[in-house]
This record gives sequence, structure tokens and C-alpha cells, in this order.
Amino acid sequence: MPLSKKEILFCLLNGFLIGIANLIPGVSGGTFALILGLYDRLITAITSLNLDTIKVSLALVFGFWKEDVRKRFADEMKRIDFWFLVFLGIGLLLSVVSGAKLIQFLLQNHPQATLALFIGLIFPSLAVPYKLIEKHTVFVWLFLIPGILLTIVPSFFMGDSSGSENPLIAFLTGAVAISAMILPGISGSYIMLVLGEYQIVIGKLSTILEPSSIIFLAAFGIGCLLGLLIFTHFVKWLFAKYKSHTMTFLLGLILGSFFILWPFKDYANGQAIVGRSGEVKRDIQIATAKNVLPSDFAEAQIPLAALILGLVLGFGLNKLESLQEKKET
Repeated sequence: MPLSKKEILFCLLNGFLIGIANLIPGVSGGTFALILGLYDRLITAITSLNLDTIKVSLALVFGFWKEDVRKRFADEMKRIDFWFLVFLGIGLLLSVVSGAKLIQFLLQNHPQATLALFIGLIFPSLAVPYKLIEKHTVFVWLFLIPGILLTIVPSFFMGDSSGSENPLIAFLTGAVAISAMILPGISGSYIMLVLGEYQIVIGKLSTILEPSSIIFLAAFGIGCLLGLLIFTHFVKWLFAKYKSHTMTFLLGLILGSFFILWPFKDYANGQAIVGRSGEVKRDIQIATAKNVLPSDFAEAQIPLAALILGLVLGFGLNKLESLQEKKET
């Protein structure tokens, strides 16, 4: 067994939470990977993938009956933390399949309570990245500011630029968007909105069999793959050279996401971006709506209760992760 039963369970649970995070406006999978203490391990696993991984995998396909080939494959899978990625990925897929409709329903019908719940869920877990900051100088803590701004500022420019169907633009968009998705607090969807490409990508997905759509989406996919490989290596280098500065910056990204998650908004004035099946993308509408104050205490009661519930769940999750870490050590 490559992982113990408890490790598999935790990978599935963490993958599930990371997948749910991708369904929430203003939150990325990187956010939950960081607050769950998996960010560094995930980056290390992704950056471990190389040409040797492909060669060993192909050798297994064409020579699986050879013991030395199977041994090299097993050693390579151990090196890249393969089973960690597999069960994390399974948990992520399970969350998308089972949670997408539920989250969209909650955002559509109970947006204030849903957003407040996630603020409460994330807030206690800020202790995880905080503990990883080794230096507490004024200069290091200044890195909070660009992190916060990088999350908030794009929301003021969403949709202001017109997109392009040029495959080169699609390639660049994919590279930038996937890089943003790796960072906590930044959604690739919102970066595509800023670039004006979000609706074009959605449109191409709805006409995926047309030659122009195939070319566009292929360029977009290649850009995503290349961006993932390059940016994860860059993040790993930052962790190695400037861990405290990088972690403080990432903490700022998460703090900035609370601006997007603010429960009280002028929802009617959010952008009406249409999805593949013709529905208005509620998460985009929420993310682009202007923040407002609650009209009275009665309006704030349910979101406040949801916030408290989120805090309780967040502290419980944080405690669970701490117990797991103690058992592993």
C-alpha cells in the first residue's frame, strides 16, 4: 500500500475541499491547498514530473512483464509522490461532480449565507501559512500589501477589455490563467475576465467540434500545460530562496480574497456572463458585484450565523489537520 488508509482518507478529504474552493467566487484551489498545509507538497510533486517520468511510464506500457521495468516505475512513482496526486485528484473530481450543482444552487438562492460560511471556514486556517513564516521583520510583512492588492485590483477591471480569437492570445491566456489558479486567492476565471477571454473560451467550448474551436482550445490547453510547468518551478524556487517573503505574499492573497467573499453586494449589477448551457454564471456575477453594507441587522442575522458555523468548522478542520501532523511525526 503506497499510502496508509488514514493518509488516503486525508488526501481524498483535502482534494474534495480544494475542488469545492474552485467553485467559490474569489477562492482558488491554491487557497485551500495552502491553508490545509499541502501547498508546498503539491508544488514539489508537480515540479517532480519530467521526461524521466514519461520514459519510465512508456517503458512500463511496452515491457510491464519485466521486473526491472516495474521496479523503475515504482521508484519513479514514489519520487513524484504519485499516490498523493492520485487520491488528491480523485477527491477534487468527486467534489466537482457532487458539489458543483449544490454550490451553484446555494450561490443562486442563498449567496450571503454561502459567502459568509466560506469566510468563516477560511479565517481560522490562516494560522497554517502564518506558522510557515520564519522571519517576522517589517520588510517581510510588507509583502502582505502586494498580495492583497493583486487579489482585489483585478475585480475593478473585469470585462473592460475586448477578447480575441487568435490562437496565440488563447495560448498566452491559458498560461496566465493556470498560473493564477496555482496562487491562493486568485481565480483563473477572473484573470480571463480581465483579459476579455472568458466569454470567448466559454463560447468555444459550446462549439468544440468546429475546426476554429479545436485550434483555439488546443492552443489554450497547451498554454495551460506550459504555464503550469513553468510557474510551479518558479514558486518552488521562491520557497527555497525567499520562503518567508513568499508565504507572507500568499497570506496577503488569501486576505484579499475576503473582499470578493464579502456577503453583502449589489448582486443585480454583477456581470451577466452566460455559460455553455445558457445559464448566467452566478459566481462571476457575485465576483463582479459592488460590495455594500447590510441594510439592517435583520439582513445580517443569517450571514452572521453562517459565519459562526464556518468558524466552528474551520477551527475543527484546523484541529484535525494538526492531529494528523502529530501522528505523522
